[in-house]
Amino acid sequence: MRKNILYLYLVQISNYVIPILTLPYLLRVLGADGFGKLMLSQALIQYLILITDFGFNFSATKKIAQSKNQKEIDKIYTNTLTAKIILLALCFIVYAISACFIELFDGIRFVTSILFLMVIGNVFYPIFLFQGIERMKSIAWVSIVSKIFMFIGLILFVHHENDLLSAALVFAVGGLLPAAFSLSIIKKKQYVKYNGFKLRKGIKELKDSWPLFISQISITFYSTFNIILLGYLFTPTVVGYYAAADKLRNAVQSIFQPVQQVVFPRINKERNEYKNNIMKFGLAFVLFSFFIALSIFFLGKPISLVYFGSAYETSATLFKWMSILVLVISVAIVVAQWGLISCGYERVLTKIYIFGAVIHLCYSPFIVKTYGIYSMLGCVIFTETIVTMLMITFFISKWKDIK
Repeated sequence: MRKNILYLYLVQISNYVIPILTLPYLLRVLGADGFGKLMLSQALIQYLILITDFGFNFSATKKIAQSKNQKEIDKIYTNTLTAKIILLALCFIVYAISACFIELFDGIRFVTSILFLMVIGNVFYPIFLFQGIERMKSIAWVSIVSKIFMFIGLILFVHHENDLLSAALVFAVGGLLPAAFSLSIIKKKQYVKYNGFKLRKGIKELKDSWPLFISQISITFYSTFNIILLGYLFTPTVVGYYAAADKLRNAVQSIFQPVQQVVFPRINKERNEYKNNIMKFGLAFVLFSFFIALSIFFLGKPISLVYFGSAYETSATLFKWMSILVLVISVAIVVAQWGLISCGYERVLTKIYIFGAVIHLCYSPFIVKTYGIYSMLGCVIFTETIVTMLMITFFISKWKDIK
């Protein structure tokens, strides 16, 4: 497990360093308006990526981790990839219609069309397989190379505000590379065999992952939705301010992902030590996130002012208060992913996330329209806190029943 964490940390270093380097560059080169358009486009495309994921990074990972032989792994991989291909076709149809008729796409239609390549790359990047068989070493370099490509591409081809489409193309190709490389590795190492497209099997896999999909899209609804809401209510410049702070928060929080990804399959394998493992790993995880959150609260604004530039004081202030989100989301990871999903309470988790999405939709548009960009962050923190508290309450109530 330690080796897998190490390899994932190498990946996360690239996930951390490259965005840290490119974010201030894009803010200065594209400006808040151009950066806001790029982030709004990515937010819209992210919904399609989420649809093609369909919760497989948890459901398929769990199935593969608990599989008994290679034949079973082949079956899970085949059915999952088939399901993702079905979803890709549906997403293309939905996107084509939406881009033609929905006003929100005006001014960013070409950008989103280019970024749709990222949806294709996501479909054929089987991270669920490598997590399930605990072979993260095999694809660690894939992610690193892709991030380096994006960094070099942005420096070479994006020099001023008119290079927005070039920036989108660099991101799109960067999203395709992991898929191409990982499929090559699978073929070379013979980790798994794809047994062919079978519509019925793919549909069955979609049904199995439906509860996780609903929970995942509910999560994204009150995170990615925030960028779209700001884009609808205000200018791309306002979107740029908020997205800059949120991008930096995500970059910081990405340092948690290696442990998150490695612990999940491990606690599903070692069921006899489940309670000990979740207490041990969970406590360490939350304490570490608390230290990071505290650092952001006290040091985040002055550091981010230097990082973003003096024109982005709004982003710097937002980033400081996003320290609360860092802690709350980390607690949610432990309780939701390591806790409720591992113990088979996916449907309860889905209901909690749906509730969070509904209440967020009910109050956030009115509050944000009335009070502006800072209230957007307040709404997110409130929703995330309510959702996390509901998770904790239910998990504690079921603790005695967990074996």
